[in-house]
Amino acid sequence: MTAPAAAEIRVSWSRLRMHDECPAKGELMRRHKSPTADIRDFFPGNVTDLLMRRWLEQEVPELGWMAAQVDEVFEESAAIAKRTGDGIVRWRGPNDKAETREFCRELVIRLEPILAKYALPFDWQPAKRFQVPITMTDDDGQQREIVLIGETDLLVRDCAGRIAVWDLKATRNNDYYKKVLGQLAFYALAVKAMTGELPVITGLIQPMCTQRVLPVSVGRDEVAQIVGRIEKVARDIMAGRLAPKADNAGCAYCQVRHACPKFKVAGKSGRPAVAAA
Repeated sequence: MTAPAAAEIRVSWSRLRMHDECPAKGELMRRHKSPTADIRDFFPGNVTDLLMRRWLEQEVPELGWMAAQVDEVFEESAAIAKRTGDGIVRWRGPNDKAETREFCRELVIRLEPILAKYALPFDWQPAKRFQVPITMTDDDGQQREIVLIGETDLLVRDCAGRIAVWDLKATRNNDYYKKVLGQLAFYALAVKAMTGELPVITGLIQPMCTQRVLPVSVGRDEVAQIVGRIEKVARDIMAGRLAPKADNAGCAYCQVRHACPKFKVAGKSGRPAVAAA
């Protein structure tokens, strides 16, 4: 798989993370994302993100509103994912749907007081989308612009103009933050590209964990590391270095396995056929 030399290079956190897993996966997800992919793992996050966004978009957010809207938004989120081709929810048993719904309800009950403290006294922007350019050097030593794309869950600016970036996580895993340190650094870099300054606070809002608000230190060193990762991915995309990874770890559950060249062989008719693992 190759990318045209003059094509605009756009890098999101998910593309960066998938490229680290398997260089082919990010490109295959862009081209061949399956509308029947199972989104069960992400679904509680989708529901609670949407509830937080709508609560903060109200002129006067009202305590108790999110919990009252869980049932409606729960069904709506599943319908939106199916309609947009993002995937479908495959419940894991007869009680899974009800238990997930109650998980979401308990999460937003805990979330509203957190937002009342960390967002409502200030200026806030939920679901802040960004497309910001940064400059890097390509394999030929030429300056090249790439675009960082994504969406922060919550951007807060205090009365002194200082910015905090918060990411909402629907998890009970107290160690989950270890998996998303790079994501927070990616967001910090995007904020710096937008404003010229690093955020003064980055962190997780994780209402179902022991520490419900978890600031995570992201400084210049962490941002420099994420810049290095972004530049490597961008160079690989430009050069077409997008081959599948050598081992098969995790391939059985990959959302784009059906499109991966590693699992295709020529059938009797000469047309590609999916190979067995």
